[in-house]
Amino acid sequence: MTDRFPLIAPLKYSAFAVLWVGVAAAFLSQWMLPVTAQWFLLSLPGAAPLVPLVQVAISLPMALIAIPAGVLADAVDRRLLVIVVQSGALAAECALVALTVTGRLTPGIMLVLLAALACSIVLTYTPFNSMIPDIVPRESISSATALLAIATNATRIIGPAVAGVVITVGGVAAGFSAAIPPTLLLLVSMLRWRGKRTHATSRERFMPAVWSGLRFVRHSPQALKITVRGLWFTTGVIGLFSLLPLIAKDLGAGSAGLGFLFAAQGIGAVLGALTIPYLRRRISANALVALGFAAASLGLLVAALTANLLVIGVANVLAGWAWTSALATLQAGMQLYLPAWVRARGIAALLVATYGGQALGSFVLGLIATRTSAPIGLVVGAFILAAGAALAVWWPLKDLDDLDRSTVRGWTSPELLVDPQEIGGEVQVRVSYTVDDRHLDRFLEVMHLMRRVRLRNGATRWQLLRHAEVEGRYIEEFMVGSWGEYEQQMVERLIESDRVLAEGAAALSSTPVENHYLIQLETYRA
Repeated sequence: MTDRFPLIAPLKYSAFAVLWVGVAAAFLSQWMLPVTAQWFLLSLPGAAPLVPLVQVAISLPMALIAIPAGVLADAVDRRLLVIVVQSGALAAECALVALTVTGRLTPGIMLVLLAALACSIVLTYTPFNSMIPDIVPRESISSATALLAIATNATRIIGPAVAGVVITVGGVAAGFSAAIPPTLLLLVSMLRWRGKRTHATSRERFMPAVWSGLRFVRHSPQALKITVRGLWFTTGVIGLFSLLPLIAKDLGAGSAGLGFLFAAQGIGAVLGALTIPYLRRRISANALVALGFAAASLGLLVAALTANLLVIGVANVLAGWAWTSALATLQAGMQLYLPAWVRARGIAALLVATYGGQALGSFVLGLIATRTSAPIGLVVGAFILAAGAALAVWWPLKDLDDLDRSTVRGWTSPELLVDPQEIGGEVQVRVSYTVDDRHLDRFLEVMHLMRRVRLRNGATRWQLLRHAEVEGRYIEEFMVGSWGEYEQQMVERLIESDRVLAEGAAALSSTPVENHYLIQLETYRA
């Protein structure tokens, strides 16, 4: 069965099946809340301009906390982290219900609680996402990512539709209450999980760990391209999602009509997840992401130029398809590219970009819509997406799925005459090569790539020097914060492709490569 349908193959692994149920439950709660919150604001006199702020209140905290969430996911037991976080989410959901029932819920308090719940979803999804390569084979990572996209986006169908019906029948308090059972399901799933428990993959202190994750993305062209695309795409496409309540109100649609439009997005999102495996066998990730940009742009334009609820629903299906197709492809590409030591932080950087784009787009396009009209806000979002599609030509993604990211083992620390821990200063590493002129061009190409490797693995400075007194002698020099950090880089961060590159540089040297280590000293005045 799984051979005929590779999309569902990861579900045969029980650990992934439990994880998938947990993600679906978490996002079911998440997609119910914005609809209820936006309808609550529309019911208050003069509160309609606050509607776009619901997406800001959800997206901005997610962007701010994504990197810390990645550090935590690399440093603690991820299952325990999810249990603690979702217990707090349950308390926040209960508070929303209690305040609504007692008539004490204000827009400000509601936005604060929504922000707290948004933080909980990041602190849940980041560890879940980073666990995928540990519990499914490499060849199933793309399918597993697509299944997670189904879990997060199929709930776009169920969540808004259920919220719309519940609000119609029982009011806003009932809408908030509907988010509690899925959270309880997630907690029970995690408490009963008997899969492999995860342990810390990083022994770094918090802030150095944050900077090392950002440094890796900054000096990895592929990771940087993926991250920029996530920011660009969500900045434009979120306009349709955040402005739907205003569009529904202008059309005279009630809560059921709003639920229909959100559900249409979810239908498109599921179609996107179902078509990703088929499309990825035929076109590159670069082309698929560009297609997602173009489809989303078309969806926003259609929604802007019509006043027919059904046509707008079709536009939402197209935008939902683009959402999953683009973002799931970007997430899978990031997971396949990142080495294990920085995986959660790298994924968190992508989440910062996507959630930051949502917050930026919701605020800017919402401001345009309130000062002009919702259709004009949608047109601006469509132009942003159309420009983003051009990245496929101007700054293309490379197909690096077969790149070996496994950690290299076997490095032994050299014997030093001094104790670097006692001295405690920065470490300068010098690697000497002797290169004939006929190999110089190739050597410089390799050193350009080696610079990226050193910087993304933690070097604070890198340069290539030519010896002024020895013919053909070149010195690669880079700085590391401490000897302990250098050892950590060589033992935990050096991956197979880095080793191949270093061996390629050594092969171009006519004499054995020499490593020298110098430790910075503090000087004092007498």
